[in-house]
Amino acid sequence: MSGGSTKVRGKLGPILSGIGGFLLVAGILLNVYAYPKLATAPMDQDSTSTLVGPDATVFDIGSLTEINTELTTTAKTVGDVEDSEEAGDNIRVWVNSTSTKSADGVVRSRSIERVAFDGFTGEAVDCCNAWSETTMGQSEETKFEGQVFKFPFQTEKKTYKWWDGTLKRAIDAKFEREEELDGINTYVFVQTIEPEIWTQAPALPPEKLGMKGKEPIVADRTYGNIRTFWVEPETGVVLNRVEQQSATLQVDGEDKITVTDVETEFTKETVANNVKEYGDKAKQLKLIRSTLPLALGIGGLLLILVGFLLHRRAKASEY
Repeated sequence: MSGGSTKVRGKLGPILSGIGGFLLVAGILLNVYAYPKLATAPMDQDSTSTLVGPDATVFDIGSLTEINTELTTTAKTVGDVEDSEEAGDNIRVWVNSTSTKSADGVVRSRSIERVAFDGFTGEAVDCCNAWSETTMGQSEETKFEGQVFKFPFQTEKKTYKWWDGTLKRAIDAKFEREEELDGINTYVFVQTIEPEIWTQAPALPPEKLGMKGKEPIVADRTYGNIRTFWVEPETGVVLNRVEQQSATLQVDGEDKITVTDVETEFTKETVANNVKEYGDKAKQLKLIRSTLPLALGIGGLLLILVGFLLHRRAKASEY
């Protein structure tokens, strides 16, 4: 019996060590090869987000007066698969079309941005015929920078640069806190854009600006915004976003007209869809990035150790 047991241990030891080695390698491969293939923005992105601002003030061009209304912003993002494949190097090319309408159906603003960015970090890269358009048919080459659509996979608690399409530059979005959103832990970032002059408005009659005189007056147009992002850190996806946007017409540094004053936020439906889709993906990514490799690594090492001990005992029993 003793001799048979020794032979079994002698054979079982190398088998267990082999299985352990396989598990150890499998854990490494998951982290090194499988995770990078999953932790990247899709080439064929096709999504729609809606933000609503229920109590907005806007300057109506038709009547040249301020009006109160509800603003609805719809943003549709579509991936350019062909150009993404041609770019290579994990670069993604997406086109984002945004339209803002008031309650009466009038389009108050619109824009289109074609952006190339790194599929893992989410940071814009200068390539692939990137452009932006705020007036229909008048696109211009644009050098995007910072985060445009999303934060990086494995988002950190630090300051990132987030692109602002109005000012056409990236501005700090600072980490503020962790906060639970519909059962998912998120990192909250806040980008504060202090009001600044960014363009000039078409000349207006002085009475519309509350001023005297007969000659039309060219006013400075200001813009400010406070953006708050609720980010799922494993995927870097923005689950919810609030924008507190303000724009005025100024003459000699004094506000004369409110062009826009609104707080918009993702609709409940948009947030719910984001939570469902990216909450599940975050779990899968974390499983492949850390949980499974760790479990396979520990299990593999234990089997290698047990196999070594069994083999050693079997050898010792032969003498």
